[in-house]
Amino acid sequence: MSALLKFPVTQQELFDVSKGELIRFPATTDEYWELMSVAAYRADYFDHEIIAAMSYETEDHSNLTTELSFILKKIFPKTNPHFKVHNSNRPLCIPGCDHAVFNPDGSVVAQPAQLYEYRPGMNAELTPVLLFEVLSKNTRSYDLGDKLPCYKKIPTLRQILYVDTQNIEVTVFERLEATGQWLETSLKSLDDQFLVDGQPVWLRDIYGIPTA
Repeated sequence: MSALLKFPVTQQELFDVSKGELIRFPATTDEYWELMSVAAYRADYFDHEIIAAMSYETEDHSNLTTELSFILKKIFPKTNPHFKVHNSNRPLCIPGCDHAVFNPDGSVVAQPAQLYEYRPGMNAELTPVLLFEVLSKNTRSYDLGDKLPCYKKIPTLRQILYVDTQNIEVTVFERLEATGQWLETSLKSLDDQFLVDGQPVWLRDIYGIPTA
């Protein structure tokens, strides 16, 4: 049966079956990519399931995503030939996690691009060095429970950032070069900072709160 008959295609169809919550559909990889060629929404693929949620974005989520993307674009400008900053519309594929496909809220990808190509014109990034997720009520457990272990399996990945919408808190996962292990740091003060490519990033700037 065609994926176009088995799964919702429009935003309205998705809402009718999900009622605005995160929803999972058992599916094959081929069905996922077929659906993504026509669907009016973004979706992930993990553990033989298509995972989707309504694309409505709250103001807080939008603000945090915009601010952090702006900060990353200053650290990795267009003139830098080694890295490119992507938004949430750019998927990444993780071969080491059963070829899961995720759409992080933002990423920095090493160049020249290495791609997983399902078919001409449909592909996903393979070499992110940094990615971030803005945690929301509907997707928090999914972002931390399913995505994080897969993200840690990406060989090129150096940093994973989780930004909280409910509280001022940024959790930084950083891969240690010497051991390959991941160091987790939780930052909760506007005056806290962490380094990205050797440059400081302040929580105050991510949350768009000017210095008093």
